[in-house]
Amino acid sequence: MASRPSFAQSLHESQPAVSELDPIERTELQALIGGIVEGHGLWCEEVLIEGTPGDRVVSVVIDRLEDQDDVIIDAITTVTRDVSEALDAQDEWIPELRPDDAYTLEVSTPGTDRPLVRRHHWQKNLGRIINVAIDGGEPVEAKIHSVHDDGVELTLITPGAKKGMPVKYSEPEHYGYEQLSNAVVQVQLK
Repeated sequence: MASRPSFAQSLHESQPAVSELDPIERTELQALIGGIVEGHGLWCEEVLIEGTPGDRVVSVVIDRLEDQDDVIIDAITTVTRDVSEALDAQDEWIPELRPDDAYTLEVSTPGTDRPLVRRHHWQKNLGRIINVAIDGGEPVEAKIHSVHDDGVELTLITPGAKKGMPVKYSEPEHYGYEQLSNAVVQVQLK
């Protein structure tokens, strides 16, 4: 299998998600798959084709919208089935994938290690603790306080001066998306 390109670490490095593209800007394959994913009320993060003719991998990354619960196995299964059926039914040539091209379809969610780069990513993780680099500095721990069109408000978390001392929380401060990079949600076990 082809190695997957590394994830964008900031908004500046990222490409628009398929669900953010105007329908006329989508490739034929993005339009087909994005329409199916969105028809299930989900977000289509990306559609990638890797490999060589006859040995293609079509990777589809789906996500929940901000007001939904986590994407569950049933949704991935349903989207996989529907996308597979639609691709198999294609009689006409799609520039990215010919009808006689053998391919493997992979449908997945972004995963916990994927950096937050778009407003959508930040919104669905509102209230969570993250590690983030601000203005290219060293990563700091913060809580996502609020999300806006031009950036987010973060509450910075400073560890206690000595082991066992309480952490300190700053007042929420606004940061533009362009100031933030390498933002990853910390997995909190309950």
